[in-house]
This record gives sequence, C-alpha cells and structure tokens, in this order.
Amino acid sequence: MSDRIGAVILAAGDGSRLGGVAKALLARRDGSTFLASIIASARSAGRSGDVVVVVGPPHGDAIAAHARELGCRIAINRTPERGMASSVAIGFAEIMMGPNVAAWLWPVDHPDVVPATLRTLIAALGHHAAARPTYRGKGGHPPLISQALWPHLAECGDVEGGARAVLAEADVLDVAVEDAGCVRDVDTLEDLESR
Repeated sequence: MSDRIGAVILAAGDGSRLGGVAKALLARRDGSTFLASIIASARSAGRSGDVVVVVGPPHGDAIAAHARELGCRIAINRTPERGMASSVAIGFAEIMMGPNVAAWLWPVDHPDVVPATLRTLIAALGHHAAARPTYRGKGGHPPLISQALWPHLAECGDVEGGARAVLAEADVLDVAVEDAGCVRDVDTLEDLESR
C-alpha cells in the first residue's frame, strides 16, 4: 500500500482583494511563484504524492498552465463564487482517484509554510483524521487530512459551514509548531507588502 502524501491546493479565487491578481502566480522574494513555493515545500517534506490544484475563472487557464509545468493535476471549479468549500469538495473528489494515504489541504495564500512543519505533522498524524498546525494558539494551514476523511470533504460543498464544519466533527489533532508561515495568509496588498 502506498504511503504517499498528496495535496489539494486551493487556487480558484479571483484575487479581488489584491486588485484582481492571481495569488498562485504572485512572485515571492526568491522569484518563485506562490504555487511553486507551496509545491516545493510539500515535496521537500517527503512522501510526496499527487498534487491537485483547484482553479477557476478568471485566472484558471493561466494557473492551470503553470500547475501543469510543475507536474500537477488540475481540477476546475467553474463557479468558485459559491465559496471555498466548493473548491475543497472538487479537489478532494479529484484526489480520491490517486494512491495517496493523506493529503494537505492548502490554500494558495499560505506560501510561507516551511517543510519542517510538514514533517512534524506527518509524524504526528498517526490514526487521527487530521493533524493541523497551530502557532501561538492559533490554528493554521495546511492541515494534513487522512484518507478516511476525504469522502466527507468531497461532499462539503453542500454542508453548512463547509470544510470547517467537517473538520470540527472529526478527530483533528492540533500540533504546535514554531512556524509563523502557517498562520500568515496573503489576502490584501498590505499583506503582500508586509512580508
């Protein structure tokens, strides 16, 4: 049985709070895009499996092209205005077709998580439904989701509260880490400039 760990990367937003820019394609200080940085971190942590990038209009084609260059599979959310839960559901429905035992649930606006955090979560998961990083008491991203929870997340688009409600009912282990990147999201121009 495979012990690979996949990833569902949520990149279907329109970037309206950033002036209509695709977050996945934003460049970090080292020149890598947010999407490339996330994928590199996931792969550096080890046991790397399938990566599914959920895209949608208006930036879907450009992000999908970049994701394919990075060796990822694409899942299309044609109506991302329904909210993040719709992208979570589409992504987990897609990753269920692969041979992974767990997967990261990773919003593309969290590009600063370090591989050491991911390795800590992998070691902690055990028989829990998920392991979530926390930094100074605040829950962060990306949670590591065991395969047993995927069918529930694949249906969370129709659940009140979405993925958050599914995880609230599950056996989720909070894991304290010294990584501010797990709680640092980039939603606005101010967020981008303060990094």
